[in-house]
Amino acid sequence: MRRPIESRSEPERGQADRDRPEFRILVICTGNLFRSPLAAGLLQQGFDEVSPGRFRVDSAGTAGVSGAPVTHGVRSLAADWGFDLSGFRARRLQRADIIASDLILGMERQHRSQAVIVDPRALRRSFTLREFARIVRPFSTELHHAPMRRWTELVAHAQRSRTPNVDGPEHDDVIDPHEDWSRLSGTMIEEMVPDVFDIVDWEYRSSARSSHG
Repeated sequence: MRRPIESRSEPERGQADRDRPEFRILVICTGNLFRSPLAAGLLQQGFDEVSPGRFRVDSAGTAGVSGAPVTHGVRSLAADWGFDLSGFRARRLQRADIIASDLILGMERQHRSQAVIVDPRALRRSFTLREFARIVRPFSTELHHAPMRRWTELVAHAQRSRTPNVDGPEHDDVIDPHEDWSRLSGTMIEEMVPDVFDIVDWEYRSSARSSHG
């Protein structure tokens, strides 16, 4: 039987936490062994290139086995993309992770929902990866010099702009490749990578405007 997600009382998000310089993103999947470490690694790599030191991207799993390593296929794909997951170990989602995060990105709608179940106040900052990219893609960039401020406002704007996916709700999910990596990893990449790039690109365009504003 699967152990329930930790839900012990944790300190709430205070002003000091909101005033820190880095914007924290939490990526969630089921086992924290395939999709979320890859998406988090790509996001961190992209943000480090466009706004060094301003973003921290972590990952967790709603039903993962803490301490488990990723597979050879995942390590190889990460290496091809330019980051190292050889020392990565899966960890189980904790309520403290949700409280500490400014933006929560699930790989599927169930992961977004699970975050909200663990901490209902996370509703306004919880999306699926593809949903968030779909919503913010047409948004104009912001001139605020501090990424923390512009991303806090971006998340709030995204929440107010939520709309159903016209292609169907399943198109806001990224497929889980764990049952057949060789067959499903390509689909995972097609569904995940363009949206990761679009999210990072929004920061790239915003930071470029700020530096020339």
